[in-house]
Amino acid sequence: MGLFGFLKVKRNAVTQSGPVAEPHDIANYDRALSELLAAPAGGRVPVTVDSALGLATVWACIRILSESVGILPIHLYRRGSNGRDKVVSHPSLSALREPSEYWNRFDLLQWVMSGALATGNGYARIYRDEFFSPVSFGYLKPNEVTPFIDEHTGHLYYDVRGEILDPYDIIHIKGLGTDPIKGKSPIAVHRDNLALSLEAQQYGERFFSAGGNVESVFEYPTELKKEQYKRLKEDIIKNVSGMGNAHRPLLLEGGMKYNRINIPLEDAQFISTRKFQRSEIAAIFGVPPHMVGDMDKATYNNTELMGIEYVTYSLMPWLVKIQAEFDRKLLREDEKSRLYFAFQTNGLMRGDSKSRSEFYKNMTMIGAMNANEVRELEDMNSYPDGDKYLVPLNMTPADKIGEDPDNSNKDE
Repeated sequence: MGLFGFLKVKRNAVTQSGPVAEPHDIANYDRALSELLAAPAGGRVPVTVDSALGLATVWACIRILSESVGILPIHLYRRGSNGRDKVVSHPSLSALREPSEYWNRFDLLQWVMSGALATGNGYARIYRDEFFSPVSFGYLKPNEVTPFIDEHTGHLYYDVRGEILDPYDIIHIKGLGTDPIKGKSPIAVHRDNLALSLEAQQYGERFFSAGGNVESVFEYPTELKKEQYKRLKEDIIKNVSGMGNAHRPLLLEGGMKYNRINIPLEDAQFISTRKFQRSEIAAIFGVPPHMVGDMDKATYNNTELMGIEYVTYSLMPWLVKIQAEFDRKLLREDEKSRLYFAFQTNGLMRGDSKSRSEFYKNMTMIGAMNANEVRELEDMNSYPDGDKYLVPLNMTPADKIGEDPDNSNKDE
């Protein structure tokens, strides 16, 4: 069977009773496609998820984004006439607090985020009770799940190791992609870029494991016999090559001369290449360079602003995706019009103490915040009478300027 014949996979038929799995090769299809995407280009090193995670910058980007999502509190709110009220008791909240006996909320969010960042798709299975309320979550590996649209009904389903599941039983966080039901792996899309980083890393490993000696030439005044050449070669490799033999003196015999060919300075710039690749990889994942160790453009004055930009432009799109998925999958139809999930990002958006103090002062001066709201943002307990909104006594509406507030000058 040719490549195109192999990739042409028959999907599942749907009967009146629901989707029924037929014999197919969905797992083999995804595996073949992954291997095709990860195949080395032009003899370069193969790029897979595991090999890419060996790059410190790739690991750091996935860790930073997934952990940032994991540490953020997520609340359930009820829409009201005066804004919103926090819901403290709901089956979905209980399931999120303790997704399973071996997971906590941080683990769940980090798992789906790591899958979305590394492979383009992060999955978790939802288990429900008889009232359709979530009770727990199970982890699903991205290579074990295949979303597909049934050709008879046009509905979306998920093939999980041969079991066909309804989309409301799957949390699916998608990355960027051209397929509306599945994201693309940034590692597969940018494999050539990552291959350069892997090659630079391997080059540095070989360079230093050889003691920094790129090339060495041993000159002998006469021709060596086969046995002599073999013995000399073995002795040189044993006593000269390797990091443990670096800078050791050489004992040469028979008029042999040792000539070391130093590495040219431009070839020694592979560290600069790795530094450039670090910024490139950070751009792929949307992480500010200073968060993965590239501090060239970071200063004391702009670090705070760069942190806020990270939340706004790097983290917020993922938070919106997760919130929308939770709203769709963790709420009943009769709840969706009045309840919604939202991450609390105030902790990451806060500036230094002086900036926060000025912000709180200005907000309380115009009556936009009260003392207890300020204390809540600072993770402090409320106090009695702290819910009152205060304004300066000498403030008056603009259209009342010039009027006597006591009406003392009115005509008698």
